[in-house]
Amino acid sequence: MNTKLATRTVAYCAMAAAGACATAVHAQTASQTGALSLFVNDPLSAASNLQQQTGYAVQGMCTSLAGEGGLRLTGAKQDLFLRCNEMVETARVFQGIPAGTGRNMGYTDRSQLLAAVQQVSGEELAAQGTMSTQVSSGQFSNIGGRLTALRMGTANQRFGGGAAADEQATSAEGKKLGWFAESSYGFGDQDQTVAVDAFDYDSVSVTTGVDYNFGSSVLGFSLGYDNYKADFDHAVFVSGGDVEVKGISGSVFGGYFGEGWTVSGIATYGSLSSDVSRRVVYDSANAACNPSCGAVRTMTGSPDGSYIALGATVGYDFHLGGWDLTPSLSGSYRDVDIDGYSETDQAGGGLALRYDDQTIKSTRSIVGVALSRPISRTFGVLVPSLRGEWHHEFEDDARTVRAKYVLEDSLALGASDPKNFSCSISCFSMLTDQVDADFGVASIGLSAVFPRRLQAYLVYEALLGTSNVSGNSIAAGLRGQF
Repeated sequence: MNTKLATRTVAYCAMAAAGACATAVHAQTASQTGALSLFVNDPLSAASNLQQQTGYAVQGMCTSLAGEGGLRLTGAKQDLFLRCNEMVETARVFQGIPAGTGRNMGYTDRSQLLAAVQQVSGEELAAQGTMSTQVSSGQFSNIGGRLTALRMGTANQRFGGGAAADEQATSAEGKKLGWFAESSYGFGDQDQTVAVDAFDYDSVSVTTGVDYNFGSSVLGFSLGYDNYKADFDHAVFVSGGDVEVKGISGSVFGGYFGEGWTVSGIATYGSLSSDVSRRVVYDSANAACNPSCGAVRTMTGSPDGSYIALGATVGYDFHLGGWDLTPSLSGSYRDVDIDGYSETDQAGGGLALRYDDQTIKSTRSIVGVALSRPISRTFGVLVPSLRGEWHHEFEDDARTVRAKYVLEDSLALGASDPKNFSCSISCFSMLTDQVDADFGVASIGLSAVFPRRLQAYLVYEALLGTSNVSGNSIAAGLRGQF
C-alpha cells in the first residue's frame, strides 16, 4: 500500500466504531485499490481534489454493496450499486483492467468520467454557506442606514441646515420615539471555480424597528427578514438546481453622537431555514447501456441553522465648507451554524448524500469614508452622499464540508449513531474557495428630510475587487417619529 493510501486507511480506521477497525481497514484498502480509485489517482486523469475524494467514496460504497449482494440488492441499494458500478466499470477500461460484472458507459475521454464523478459530489452545498453568511449583512446594512440618518440629523442641527432644517427641529421638538422601515434588493453572480459551482443570486432584506432618542444618543430594537436565493448554471460539472436561505432575526442597536465623534454598535441573533435542490445529470455513450445507465435526478433537503452577528463603528465628522466628511473604522464578527442533514433522492434511488454540521465564522475590519452635503429646500433638506469602504477578512481560509452517502448508515460496516456524523466507507470532504481577504464596497445615495422629521432615502451599492463574485444592491427606506 502506498503512503497516500495508507494515510487514508489510518484516517478511516480512526473513524470506525470500536471493534470494527480491522474490517474498516480491509474495506478501505479494497476501495482504494479499486479501478475508480486508481483512475482518479492516476496523473493521466488530472482529477481535482474533489473528484479524487468523491471517487474514493463511490468506490468504497461499490465495494461494500458488492459484499452485501451487488446486483441481487433491491430498492435504493440496488440503484446505488448500479450507478457506482457503471463508473467503476468505465474506470476499468481507462486503467486497462479486465472487465468485471456490469456495463461501462462507453466514454472515450477521461474528462467524461470525471464530469460524472463530480456530478454526484454535492459541491453545490458551498453556495448554502455563502448565502447564509450574507443574511446578517443585509440586516447590518439596513440598521446601519438608520444610524447614519440619526448621525446626519444630529450633524445638520449642529452645523445648521437652513430654514427648512430649523422648521424640522421645531416640529420634532419633544418627540423622542422614532420608527423606521427599510428594504434592500441585491443581485450578483459567482463564477465557476474548481471548488464552487457557478450561480446567479438575488436577495431581499426587510427591517423594521423603533428607537428612542436621548438627545446625543439613541437605543433601538428591530426585526428583520431575509431571503437569499442562488440558481445554479448549467455546465459540464453542474446541471441546475438552487439554494434558498431564509432568515428571521432580532437586533439591538445603539449610538452616541457627540461633538464630532460618533460611536455605534449592533448585535443580531437570527434563525435560518434552507431549501437545497441539486441536480445530478450524466448520461451514457454506450448504446447497450442506455437508457438504464447514467442518472437524471433531483436531490432535496431542508437544513436549519442560526447565527449571531456583532458590529461596532467609530467615526468623526468634519465640516468642510458645507460638506460633511466622515472617516470611520468598524469591526464585525459573525458566527453561522448550519445543521447537518440528509438529502432525499426524489426518484427513490440511492444517490442521496448526508452532510455534516457546518460552522462559518467571519471577523472583519472595515475602513470607510463618507462624503455628504445637506442642501436646504423649501420642502425640506436633500442630502446626496458618497461612501467608500475597504474590508479586510481575517477568517479567509477555505472551509471543509464533510459528506457521505445516506445509505452508508444502513450497511453492516457503516452502521453508526444517526445523531453523530461518523463513517468508515464513503466519507469525503469538499473544500470551498478561499475567501477574498480584501475587497471594497462603494455606494451612492440620496436622502430627503421632510417636515416632522419624515425621511426617505435611496442607496445603490456595488462590491469591488473580489476575485469570483460580483454583487450589487439597491436599498430604500422611510423613517419618522411618533
